[in-house]
Amino acid sequence: MENQLEQRKLWSALSDLFVDAKVDYKQIAEALKDFSIEEIEFALFERVAPVCISNMLAPIPPIWWYFDEDQLASDIEALIRKRARQGVIGKCACAVQRCLIRRIGSSTWAELKAEIETAKAAKGMTCRSQ
Repeated sequence: MENQLEQRKLWSALSDLFVDAKVDYKQIAEALKDFSIEEIEFALFERVAPVCISNMLAPIPPIWWYFDEDQLASDIEALIRKRARQGVIGKCACAVQRCLIRRIGSSTWAELKAEIETAKAAKGMTCRSQ
C-alpha cells in the first residue's frame, strides 16, 4: 500500500508540469527529492506525460491548477493495462508516441532534473550537518 501511495505522490507532483499555470519547478523538485532520478524520469515519460500532455498542447487547456489525484491515478492505471494488452501495431504506435513526448518534454525535463539535483544536494548537506 505504501508503494502505491508513493507512486501517486510521484505522479501527482509530475502532473503539475502539465497544468495551465506557471510551473514551480522548485516546489515539484522538493516533493520528488526522495525518488531516484531514473524513477522520476520513467514516471514522467512513461506514466504521467502520456496521460497529461494533451492538456499542455490544447489551445485552451481544461486543467488550469491541478489534476485530480484519483482521476490521474485511474487514468495512468488504465494506460498501464492498455499497454499490457497491445499487439505489435500498438507497441509501434506507443514507441512513436514515446519519441514525440520525449522531444516535446526534453526542455521541461532538463529544467526539472536540474532542480531535483539541487534539492537532493541541499538535502545531503542538511543530513551531513546534523
